[in-house]
Amino acid sequence: MSKIIRINFLIFLILFCIIELFIIALNFIFAGVPIYRQLNLSSDHVVSYYQERFLKDNKKTLDNYYIKSFDGYTKQSYLEEYIILNEVSPKDIGYIKGEDINFPIFYDKNNCRENKNDNYEFSEVVLIGDSSLFGIAVASPHDIVGRLRYLNPEKNFLNLGMPGTDPRQQVNHLKRVTKSTNFNNLVWLFVEANDYEVNNNQDSDCSYRNLEPESIKRKFSLKNDSLLSFKIFLAEHLRGLASFAKLFINYDEKFNLNKAYYEETVKELNDYLNIKGVQNKFLYYLPTYNRHAYKNDYFIHPNVKKLNILKNDVNEIVTKYGFVFIDGDDAVKDISNKLELYHYNYPTHYNAVGYSKTADHLSSFLKN
Repeated sequence: MSKIIRINFLIFLILFCIIELFIIALNFIFAGVPIYRQLNLSSDHVVSYYQERFLKDNKKTLDNYYIKSFDGYTKQSYLEEYIILNEVSPKDIGYIKGEDINFPIFYDKNNCRENKNDNYEFSEVVLIGDSSLFGIAVASPHDIVGRLRYLNPEKNFLNLGMPGTDPRQQVNHLKRVTKSTNFNNLVWLFVEANDYEVNNNQDSDCSYRNLEPESIKRKFSLKNDSLLSFKIFLAEHLRGLASFAKLFINYDEKFNLNKAYYEETVKELNDYLNIKGVQNKFLYYLPTYNRHAYKNDYFIHPNVKKLNILKNDVNEIVTKYGFVFIDGDDAVKDISNKLELYHYNYPTHYNAVGYSKTADHLSSFLKN
């Protein structure tokens, strides 16, 4: 009996090793998106876990310089300095919840982020886009527009980024709030993750804010989960297997741009810019986490192939109307592990490094 048990155990061990080697090989070939969401792991779960682990192991994130820049501040002392630096009233202050840092921002007369009234009279550059342009989770001057202002102090920038909006809403908002604004350059961010979803909900306003936090450093209040580390390990370890399974998905109905409706939106924007006399028009194509999660050394995953089709469709449409197409992937080509551009590698917005590199790249076009 004991011999049978030993044989069965040996067979099980061999099968386990074969399966594990197969999973490791898939991670090596594909990598891919960790299956956090399939295991009900939110950003709070993953970020709080890695914050504690990095602190314990004395490890540093790529954006550690940004996090450390808040050392020595309390919520109140940072707020007081921010108000003086930006010459704003406390009544215009709201708060944004970051992954590491909670921070104040001031809202302009249209409830957009950190613009002065003068920016609505004249700005060298007006920018439109969604939450990435708004600068979710990252304080100025480490967000895109904050960094652009730092790099180009002689220029005025008007940030009309609005979280949760699509290209049609962004164009309509631009037309509504810049009727009396003179500007020379228009930058339009296209976020690969979701801006292909152009819909008929045409109105939107700047209004994004979070509740006032207790402290400047983010604190998490999560129920104790003894299996959290194991779940996170599984989510990351099985990413290659999930990528392999996605080879058999039909991508025909995924990441599809409504080209006719998008072109109509681009044409409408172009007509407005012609009326305003704006000559310099840029479409900045911001890559998605999905694109950065897959390896392309040995095989281009169908997911990435479909994203390439989306990119080409956007490029063809906007260049037809005189926009300069800028591939935002070029901004981060020097980063070997591009998931480090996201908060603790979780599939969400860029961290301070991702935003800053985007701004550095974009700034080079605005200076030419």
